[in-house]
Amino acid sequence: MLTDNFMYRVPAPQIPMFWDAIKFACSKADNIEEELYSAYFNELLQALLSDKAQCFVVLSNERVLQRVIITRIVQDKLRKDTELVIQCMYSITKASYEDVQKHFALAMSVARSLGCKRLTWKSSNPKIWEWAQMVGCFEQTRVFSVSVGGV
Repeated sequence: MLTDNFMYRVPAPQIPMFWDAIKFACSKADNIEEELYSAYFNELLQALLSDKAQCFVVLSNERVLQRVIITRIVQDKLRKDTELVIQCMYSITKASYEDVQKHFALAMSVARSLGCKRLTWKSSNPKIWEWAQMVGCFEQTRVFSVSVGGV
């Protein structure tokens, strides 16, 4: 489905055509440890094929893949509403400020059309933090973790 000049939402039946690019983008953007790849990608593929997660791709004029964006609709049990979460945004080519604004505006539009109350952008990448702040997002929290060993 065409959503913008060269940004497309990939329908579930076409996910296999983009699966290698999706795996590459998510492994980079979501910073997944290699030993967790199997479980992570199995869950992601199931979510994409069942429309619990959505994939958008940006193509150049020559129809070359430039960006992969993965979103999910998440229920907020405390607020009793929904939010659209940008799980992954990976840019193969350099994205301009205008590109980021355009993609974010589209994500806002998709969130509204799905009845979501918020759009949330999660990332461990400082560049994504910068992009999020450029389009008006604010930081809610940071998560810290330490291994305690165990089984």
